Amino acid sequence: MKFFTMAGLVLLMSWTAEAQTRRTASTASYGGAFTHEITTNLTNGVFVSGKECKDCSTGSVVDIGGSYLRYWKDNMQYGVEGRLQNLSKEASAINKSATRIDLLAIGTYNLTSDLKDAIYGKAGVGIYSVINNDGDDYENKFGFFVGAGKRFSWLNNISYTPELRLVKRGDIDIAIQVDLLNFSIYW
Repeated sequence: MKFFTMAGLVLLMSWTAEAQTRRTASTASYGGAFTHEITTNLTNGVFVSGKECKDCSTGSVVDIGGSYLRYWKDNMQYGVEGRLQNLSKEASAINKSATRIDLLAIGTYNLTSDLKDAIYGKAGVGIYSVINNDGDDYENKFGFFVGAGKRFSWLNNISYTPELRLVKRGDIDIAIQVDLLNFSIYW
C-alpha cells in the first residue's frame, strides 16, 4: 500500500509541475482574482481530552483536516485534501492507539467566475483510513467523494464554505457528509 501511496504522490506532484509550466498570464483575468485557496475543516479540527463515560479512562483525539486548491482555467481548480487523526487507545474504535491518514486528489468546478461567492461542485479520489474487516486495526483503502458547496464572501480574503458530500470509503456503504464549519482563505 505504501508503494501505491508514494506512486500517487509522485504522480500528483508531476501533474502539478506540468500544470504550472503550462500556465499563462491570462489566468489572472477571472472575476475571483485569486490563485490559491486553503480550506480548513473546523467541524473535525478538534482536540478532545476527557472521559467518554463515568467509569472510562481519559482519552484524547487530535483531528486536523484541510485542503489546498489552485486555480487552473475556466472556473476550474485542482489540488489535494488531507486529514490526520491521532487517536489514543481510549478514543480509538479498535481499542489501541492509532494514527489515521486520508489523502485525496481533488478537483472543483465553480458555476460562476466570481470564485469568492460561487456555488461549486467538487470531487476527489484517494486513500481513506478505515477499520479492517476483522475490526482489530485500521487500513488504507481507495475511496472517492462527490459533492457541492457554496462560498459566502465574508472578509476580504476569507469565505464561509459549507459543503455536502457523498463519500465512499473502501468497502463501506456510501455516506452523506455535511461540513458546516469550513472556511476558505485565498490569495
